[in-house]
Amino acid sequence: MKDLYHQDVVEMIERETRAFEMREILEPGDPDFPAAYKMLWDAFGADGEIEQRDDIERFLREDAFEPTPNGTYIRFFLIVGRDKEGNILGVRDGSILINPSYDADLCVVYLAHLYMIPRARGTVLSYELRIAPVEIAIDYLRQLHLRGCIKLPAPEQPGRNFGMNITLAAEMEYYWPSDPVSWQRILFYGRGGFDVLNPAHVPYLQPDFRERTGVRVTGAKPIPLMILVRRMGRERQATMPIEEASAITRLLYDDFACHWKPEELESSLQRVLNGLEARARRKDFVELLPLPTGAKDLNRIRPLYRFSVYQKVYKGISEAVDELLQHPDRQLLRNPAYLDYELRKLAAYLESRPRYIYPSRDKGFTWEGNPDPSPEEG
Repeated sequence: MKDLYHQDVVEMIERETRAFEMREILEPGDPDFPAAYKMLWDAFGADGEIEQRDDIERFLREDAFEPTPNGTYIRFFLIVGRDKEGNILGVRDGSILINPSYDADLCVVYLAHLYMIPRARGTVLSYELRIAPVEIAIDYLRQLHLRGCIKLPAPEQPGRNFGMNITLAAEMEYYWPSDPVSWQRILFYGRGGFDVLNPAHVPYLQPDFRERTGVRVTGAKPIPLMILVRRMGRERQATMPIEEASAITRLLYDDFACHWKPEELESSLQRVLNGLEARARRKDFVELLPLPTGAKDLNRIRPLYRFSVYQKVYKGISEAVDELLQHPDRQLLRNPAYLDYELRKLAAYLESRPRYIYPSRDKGFTWEGNPDPSPEEG
């Protein structure tokens, strides 16, 4: 890629993306809304990781220029990628979050959920759906400024994000060897320039998004997740000020508070804030852990191994955590040699996969023209 002339890169991307279009769903009555929501629900609903349909419909209807009681401005987005026949290939949802009282120069682009149908995986559409919300964020910032809702540091410089620090934030489950999706997502975001807020400093919990009647019966079961961030233009920095980490967490919880009562979120949020307060007594920053990008740096997964993180950071916070820590094979799972073996096995698998030039084109063949025995894994 470094040998390519910049126009070659542009033309390559244009050729690779010409078979699909991206569009934003702006209201529940949009003809694409039912199919888009169903895709996300089928992928994330069973694990309580996505809001109910009524909540999403309400997000689309709400006034993005009316702040929450905490002063946070929230702009929800729902984007679909479609092929030439109108079939949905992928869906991305999330929110743009700004609160000058938390951090005057921070705009968080919360990447909540992404789902790609199997035949679209490995194409640049997945990358486009990850970065497209930034354009929505830039327009939202401009509109907020023009309406007098916020004051931008550099209102005449949209090419420099109006002087704002834009941070892409996502939640993700910790690595588990028997769950391929966990390492696939980690590698995907690692190649996209994302880091992880060290869970020892930021013991983050996602609220339980199950239907409220189920939560009342069993009690809330928050989910331990890691927060991934890409601080655009600041990707090389290895630490983040504690104030910024606190602002990001509070912005995310302000988003959740749109459909949950504050008291239902308070304990989970307070756990994170307590962790940051404890960290502040020793350091004024939290560590950013780099994610692996391939077979050669898989050791970066070690501090994100689910069993170890649950044991060190989340022990006792929920039944799900305690169940994992009491796993029948817990002696094996806590053995460092087991993780060594699993990472070596994963590295060997990654090294054995064919290298694609255009992943979406003739996926049954490698760049050398040889049949690929497992195109779905490419």
